[in-house]
This record gives sequence, structure tokens and C-alpha cells, in this order.
Amino acid sequence: MTAVVPALRAEWIKAATVRSTWVCLLAYAVTVFGVSVGAVAAIGEPQAAQADYDPGVLAFYGLNFGHVAVIVLAVLLTAGEYGHRTVHTSLTAVPRRGVFLAAQFAVGAGSVLLTAAGTALATFLTTQALLGPAGIPLDSPGAVRSLVAAVVQPTVLAVFCMAVGVLVRDQSGALSLLVPFFFLVSPVLELVPVLQDVVQFLPDRAGAVAIRTYGRPVDVFGPVTGLVICALWAVAAVGVARWALQHRDA
Repeated sequence: MTAVVPALRAEWIKAATVRSTWVCLLAYAVTVFGVSVGAVAAIGEPQAAQADYDPGVLAFYGLNFGHVAVIVLAVLLTAGEYGHRTVHTSLTAVPRRGVFLAAQFAVGAGSVLLTAAGTALATFLTTQALLGPAGIPLDSPGAVRSLVAAVVQPTVLAVFCMAVGVLVRDQSGALSLLVPFFFLVSPVLELVPVLQDVVQFLPDRAGAVAIRTYGRPVDVFGPVTGLVICALWAVAAVGVARWALQHRDA
């Protein structure tokens, strides 16, 4: 325990003193809030009149756009250590690699969690106010769950992408894997009828189910299960990253 606090402090100082950390967090907040509010202002009323209208999906319309900033931040915090050749210095300061990795992930995930929490609450309240009578209060069925999912999903995504950054050890390589996967491969696969049920178990698709206020007949699982699946992907990725860090030369 005595080694954890200094490691956390060191990782926080590294992250907080780099401009890109704050740029990514600000970009996430502005993008999610701006795109969501803009979408509601533009198409909110006609969408709310549709039979399949889901308040959670519309309220957090900008969430996927904001995920770009989360992916970039996660890769910079982990693979960036190798790109800037600071990982050796970090491991000299914190020789226990498990502690080093835990501190790194805790700082990255904590930063995203706090940013996502403030952004999700502001976005939800603003979009529902814009919708007027079609808006829903926080005590509506599924509203709080959707709000929590909008906080947890980007946090879990950050952990998953940080693990990929540790495994790939290259910023360009990690981004060239993650960005196409989440924004091209996964959405395209969802359009293939024979793969739709399987694709829902991918981390981003499971997170999209979790955001919903109501379940759909086509969903294989419910919103809560979607969050669990996202978390399991992150836990598995962290486990592999920890094994790789322990068994490979820095």
C-alpha cells in the first residue's frame, strides 16, 4: 500500500502536466455536449414523436463522437510512454510493474470518469430541457441507468484502450487499430444480419445497448448486462496488458 500512493501521485503529475491530457478531456466534454444538444435542437421534436423513440439514445447522441477523444487520451497515456521513451524512467521510479500499471490505469480512468460524469449530467439536463414536454425527468424509468451508462461506458472504453496501448507500445499503431475498429468495423458488422446477435457482445455495441432507456426486441441482452459485458472486456484487456508488461522487456 505504501508504494501505491507515490505511484498514483507520480502518474497524476505526469498526466496533469501534459497539455494533451486536458485537451482530450475538454474535447470529449465539448463534443459530447455540443453534438447532443445540437442534435436535439435540430431533430429532437420529430424524433420524440416516433414510436421507437428512446430518450437515452437521443440525449447522448454525441457520445460516440466524444469517444474519439477518449481513445486518443488512453493511447497517449500508455503507448505514449514508449514513444517518448519515458517508460524506463517510470519503471525505475516504480519498479513493481503491477503497481505502475495500476496507478497508470487509475489516473487515466479516474480522469475520464470525472469528466464523463459532469458531461453526462449537463448533457442530460440540457437536452431534456430543450425537448420541453417530450423531455423526461431523472426519476423516469431507465433515466438514471442511462445516465450512469453514459459515465461508465467512456470510462471502461478508456481502460480497454489503455490496455491496448500497453500491448502495442506504439501510438500510431494503437490508434490505427482502435479507431477503425470502433468507428468502422464494428458498425459495419452490425449491419450484417447473420452477425447482428454476435456483434452486440463487442464492447462498443454492448455499451450502446446500455445507454438505452428501454430494451429493444432485437437486443440479445438488457442495458445492465451491456455494462457488465463492457466491464468484462476491460478486465480481460487489463489482465493481458499486465501479463505482457511483466513478461516483456520495457
